[in-house]
Amino acid sequence: MARRVGKGISRRTVLTGIAGVTAGLFAPAIISSVRAGEGKIDLGGYVGPELSSEPITLRFLRQDFTPAVNTLLEQAYAEFTAQYPNITISEEKVPYGDLQKKQLVYMMSNDAPDIMIGRTDFSEAYHYSSAALPLQDYLSADYIADIPQNLRDAASAGGNLYCAPWETTIMMMYFNRDIFDRVGMETPPEIDTVEGGWTNEDFIERLDELGARLRAAGDTNTWAFAASSQGNGGPGSNYSQFESIWTRGQGDPAAPKDSTAYRTLAAVSEDGLKVSGSIDTPEAIKGMQLYQSLFTRGITPTGPVRNQYPGGLAATYLGGLLFANRFRIPGQEPEFKWGASMPPKGKILFSNNTSDAPLIWSKTRHPAEAAALLAFLCNDANRLAFHRAWGSMPSRTSLVKAMEEFETEQPFRIAAALLENSYGAPRTPGAFDYFNAMNPVIKDIALGADPAQALPDAAAKIDRLLAKYK
Repeated sequence: MARRVGKGISRRTVLTGIAGVTAGLFAPAIISSVRAGEGKIDLGGYVGPELSSEPITLRFLRQDFTPAVNTLLEQAYAEFTAQYPNITISEEKVPYGDLQKKQLVYMMSNDAPDIMIGRTDFSEAYHYSSAALPLQDYLSADYIADIPQNLRDAASAGGNLYCAPWETTIMMMYFNRDIFDRVGMETPPEIDTVEGGWTNEDFIERLDELGARLRAAGDTNTWAFAASSQGNGGPGSNYSQFESIWTRGQGDPAAPKDSTAYRTLAAVSEDGLKVSGSIDTPEAIKGMQLYQSLFTRGITPTGPVRNQYPGGLAATYLGGLLFANRFRIPGQEPEFKWGASMPPKGKILFSNNTSDAPLIWSKTRHPAEAAALLAFLCNDANRLAFHRAWGSMPSRTSLVKAMEEFETEQPFRIAAALLENSYGAPRTPGAFDYFNAMNPVIKDIALGADPAQALPDAAAKIDRLLAKYK
């Protein structure tokens, strides 16, 4: 059973704060799939009851994509409804930046769509507010086990799987070989394991030198490190998925649970209600001091700048698998030679596995039909088509094994290694409040605020925000 709302807080309060929390993940390209010999569409991991023959309308809230992707989804709906003509699919497409806000409004109105695109960051919030249907009641054990344990944990709370990841996030380091050659410096090591690679200190020192050589040669347009394009871009735009690598990466999962090293990685107390002693530890402060030096040394811009790395105006960039896929497509290759390495590491190599993930509203009147549609969109063929067309990281082990590039090409081997060594967002029912409070603090630090003062102040504020979830 999903956990009910606790004393002193309403379901409405649990969901507030969702607006403004965004990430750059996308929904799939879809192709048809038929079970061999059965003449029926492949419902993937669906193991729920037989679907109703009564007239049903399923509402689906999702991001508005390019016309090509929208058309592919519409084709998938047509195939599903051809098999189940009593089911009508009514979708609502909104700009990605409005998606979580719209979801919040619907949930608070008590009239939400049957399926909505959520995020694994918020699984504890879905559990606490009883907002989502437990999916293990409708998906096979084999399907769920195919989701890597760390990602499955991120999408679950209270023993329930609340959302089915479309894909997952990994954060590798891309580099521009031509820029490194131009200034006479070695590129980052082209490894594909979690061992070795640059540390945070290596990253800063070498890019500081690279930037100095660019400026000495009269190049004032090229940067050593591209501006963040996560969220709305620039510093403080996506702590949970991006900037937390500088703090949580200073932690240690093998340390005792009462140590600052362990708490730094967890970034929240075990009950999810306190961040003091987790985001303001000596380790976290050190990580933010290193992060701040990227800006004080002029290694990266202090604001958002579009397309710096693909435009050839940045030597390095931290991002997902999209560029590795895009750069392989004839006609989309960059005008420079490129390579990839593991992201810089602190005490550990840290990558966040935040994912956009469909959920089924807990109060849907058609749980079986909604689950069957979701399972169809997530079947093997549809998922493989999505990853090949869009280029994001698969969320299931079997899909990674089915794509030979994850064995044969070094950037994809990096992604596969990171998939198994990534971490979920801090686990708290107040995730919305947490991230909305952290983002402006990170921006302040980038612009010069003292991390030793800013982080304790932020911790005290977030503790007050999380107190209402007791």
